[in-house]
Amino acid sequence: MTDRVHVRKLVFFCSADPREDTGAFFRAYHFANVASKSGLDAEVRLAGSAVDVTDTDTLPATEAGDLIREKIRESIDAPFDVSL
Repeated sequence: MTDRVHVRKLVFFCSADPREDTGAFFRAYHFANVASKSGLDAEVRLAGSAVDVTDTDTLPATEAGDLIREKIRESIDAPFDVSL
C-alpha cells in the first residue's frame, strides 16, 4: 500500500480592475498573508485587469489605494506566491 500526501494550496483569485475595485485586492492579499502566517500554502492569482496592480501607481490616490499598497509591501517577504 502506498501512502499519498495531498498538498493543497489556498488560491485567492482576483480579476478586478485596481483603478475601480480596491477591496478585492485587499481581501486577496490579506487572506493570503493570514493563511501563510498560519502555515498554509497560499497564492494570490491575478488575471485580466488585475495584473495592472503590479504597478502600484495604477491604484487610486485614496485611503483604499494606500491600504492596498501597504498590503502589497507587507507581502513582499511573505511565504506565498503571486502569479499572473
